[in-house]
Amino acid sequence: MSSISQQDLQRLAGLSGYDLTLELDAMARKYGMSAEAIAAILRSSNQPPQASQQPFQPVASKSVPELPTQPKHISMEGLRFDYNPTAGAKEGRQDVNQAIVCPGCGVALGIPSRRPIKIKCPQCLHEALYH
Repeated sequence: MSSISQQDLQRLAGLSGYDLTLELDAMARKYGMSAEAIAAILRSSNQPPQASQQPFQPVASKSVPELPTQPKHISMEGLRFDYNPTAGAKEGRQDVNQAIVCPGCGVALGIPSRRPIKIKCPQCLHEALYH
């Protein structure tokens, strides 16, 4: 059995997960040792701890923001609403006389003025019922 070079130990210390497993296997063949023995030498060496060996720090919980119940109306000037490729879309686009901003992603949506209306954003699939 030969001693593992410091350069190889440093390279192993920088790896984690599957990459470490593959490199341990290659080093075992190179030095004629078992992968477990090389892993033990790596653990006992004075290498700084890897980031993956740090204790788990939970992230503070985040609250889900409330989406508005009323749409934000915007000007229809310069907007095209050709996102629906179905056969009846041309007739449906004739009914469009208002433009709103999707509360989920901020994309402009053309809608008719009838209420209540259920809107499903084609961009983010956010659904909302407006009265």
